[in-house]
Amino acid sequence: MTASEQRLRDELQSFRKLWKGGFFVADPLDPMSSPHDIFGYVGIYHAIWAACIKPYVTAETTALELGPGRGAWTRTLLPSREVWCLDALPADHNGFWEYVGEAPHVHYVHVTDFSCSELPNDSFDYLFSYDTLCHTSFEGIEAYLRNLRSKLRSGADCFVMVADFDKYRAFVEHRDERSVFNAFIGYFQNPLLRRVLLRSAGKLNTRLMERYEQFLRDPEANGWFHAGTDETCRLLDELGYRVLDRDVGLDPKSPIVHFRR
Repeated sequence: MTASEQRLRDELQSFRKLWKGGFFVADPLDPMSSPHDIFGYVGIYHAIWAACIKPYVTAETTALELGPGRGAWTRTLLPSREVWCLDALPADHNGFWEYVGEAPHVHYVHVTDFSCSELPNDSFDYLFSYDTLCHTSFEGIEAYLRNLRSKLRSGADCFVMVADFDKYRAFVEHRDERSVFNAFIGYFQNPLLRRVLLRSAGKLNTRLMERYEQFLRDPEANGWFHAGTDETCRLLDELGYRVLDRDVGLDPKSPIVHFRR
């Protein structure tokens, strides 16, 4: 055995004295488990960008966004070669260009129907939509997905968020398990600080329940249209898309479906 081989063998053997019971710092399947204690939490929007946008958007991408609003997600698409945005409201109403800035490769289209007629055919490598189709009737979603198919290139990756009342209800029923306050409270032994945190958590909980009760009374009157994960995936299958992930699992309240043209 050479000296190098002996050193490597000794290195492996040194681990026998470490991590009795197996190395473990956090559960990857628990969304509230972190190896960095209170410093290890990532915002949901940032996680969506890291998993659903960053790996797919490059300098060669022609990207399409449904419902950009002010342009928060649009700015994550700016590395693309070209970006097209469809919105039911005009850009000046949304303050789009003030927020996105000067971007000659971005095209903003104010639409008046679901035809997607303003878009060039067979042009887009990537589609993203968040917080838009949850405010669109299922009939509108079907029209969009049907008419977009000819605009997407074969193999285009698509991520769309839709409303699913069952998932939203499950989130509300298990809301305490997802509260970041659970991670904080144990670090504060001062009774006053603990009371402040608990009072803040109570206010947020009340606000969540008030909104949930509004949805229960009449979701569509509150601008929220149930589409459902099963129904949306079934529609995608019928339209000839290939569903890769029924829900990427990053949003605790709403599914984000990953499918491919």
